[in-house]
Amino acid sequence: MAVLQSPSADVREFACASISRVVQQSQTIPVFLQRDAVRRLGPMLLDNSLAVRETAAGALRNLSVCGGQEACEDMVKHDVMTPLTALLRESCAGFEGAAVAMKDQKNPVEDVANEAVNLLWNLCESSSQSLSVFNKAGLLDSVVQCLERHPHNVELATSAAHCLHTVTEDNPELLCGVTAALLGAVEAVLLTPQGDMAHTLLRTLAAGTLWNMKDSLPAARQAQTLGAVVATLSRCLDLDLGTLIPELRRAEELRLSSSPPADGDAPRAAGELAGAEMEEEEEEEEEEEAPKRNRNGKKAKVDNDFSDLLPVSVS
Repeated sequence: MAVLQSPSADVREFACASISRVVQQSQTIPVFLQRDAVRRLGPMLLDNSLAVRETAAGALRNLSVCGGQEACEDMVKHDVMTPLTALLRESCAGFEGAAVAMKDQKNPVEDVANEAVNLLWNLCESSSQSLSVFNKAGLLDSVVQCLERHPHNVELATSAAHCLHTVTEDNPELLCGVTAALLGAVEAVLLTPQGDMAHTLLRTLAAGTLWNMKDSLPAARQAQTLGAVVATLSRCLDLDLGTLIPELRRAEELRLSSSPPADGDAPRAAGELAGAEMEEEEEEEEEEEAPKRNRNGKKAKVDNDFSDLLPVSVS
């Protein structure tokens, strides 16, 4: 798809964002897979622009969620794990270097890592081949580094905890090499004092990960570690749902009321712009396919046609 190779980073980012939106429509996914969308998006994970990397990872993440196992297997077939592995390693290596001075300002490298870890989690959950690559490529260290960011970025740490909870389940190849770094990182999460729901979820996932690893724990640490797991889960069960649910509802209502109004024309505008950018390529394809098309004038067009955003195969 030519638009993904534009010299403008803004155009490449917009193209990835358009794909990210469109793949949420389940009827478009088979066409995307047939037209090598994954093969074209994979290299974007290592784009020179951090914004393009994040948006491309987000598009593949949406595809892995909405496309299910078929889409995940297609990603593995097109070797998306290779650029994804490189992306995670580069992101983790850049955590400290990209640290921001302002407390409330986002770290763009961590945003990229968050999308990448979520994509990795989805792939490992749906594809045994992805899990095998995870084990052999040593991606555990990168995910642990993301988990260790919990004092600064609980969202990234939670994504890493989800991934760890998945890859440590019924994975003897990984569990036979449990490291002190992994145990230390997970146990540190269990000791976090914050009582908000985000940290409660994070601790629960850490407890689940330790439970998955219980047979691989050193004998001297088993009793203490499993005691911490039980204590964490007990705290979760002690939550007063009668109080908690109304609080969560009020928080969500407050979030929605403070959010800017959605622009209903944005998806349409996005489609029109993407269609304009791809118009020349689509015209060339139509010319090549012209002898095969039946131009009897009876083919109807439907309003929900997303073809202007679909990747077009090129010869």
